[in-house]
Amino acid sequence: MTATQFAEWVQEKFDTCNVHNEIETSKLIVEVMKKYFALDKESDEEQ
Repeated sequence: MTATQFAEWVQEKFDTCNVHNEIETSKLIVEVMKKYFALDKESDEEQ
């Protein structure tokens, strides 16, 4: 997944999220961070 694809995925997730619901938003942020760090780890392994 490229940085652009990741950004599009994040935008899509936040567009469908009810940002006025703090619990839903915090869960989404955790999901995004987990995916970000998983992608970062994959790129480190490739190098």
